[in-house]
Amino acid sequence: MAEQKSNDWKRLAKLAAAEEDPEKLLHLVSKLNAALSERVQQIRGASPSANLLFVDDEPGIRLTLPPILQQRGFEVQVAGTVPEALELIESRKFDILLSDLNIAEPGDGFTVVRAMRKVQPRCVTILLTGYPAFESAVEAIRH
Repeated sequence: MAEQKSNDWKRLAKLAAAEEDPEKLLHLVSKLNAALSERVQQIRGASPSANLLFVDDEPGIRLTLPPILQQRGFEVQVAGTVPEALELIESRKFDILLSDLNIAEPGDGFTVVRAMRKVQPRCVTILLTGYPAFESAVEAIRH
């Protein structure tokens, strides 16, 4: 049962990636968010300090969000560019990737996600964006 729960987010992500009906996709994304939140809690419970890579090109966000995450028990590494993020991905182990979608160019957060999936496939990935669009949400789910 525990194995089924731990893989539930993967099943939901696959279903969401294949879903073309916007209303059904929103419902699946809601369920996926809940499952990912549960998974993050499992990671935090299993390890007193989950390793998190935070990637964002906005200096103000890089200064304010990491201390909040650290207060919540995360060990946070910060990157402000795609090359910095790629270097950290190659040199350290991360449990969680929290990345802006548009770091320097629109959609280059997907470059970071692909690199993380290749090097550390078990890492939980969360994408942030200030420019939401249905198309980028679907692409994010597929990545």
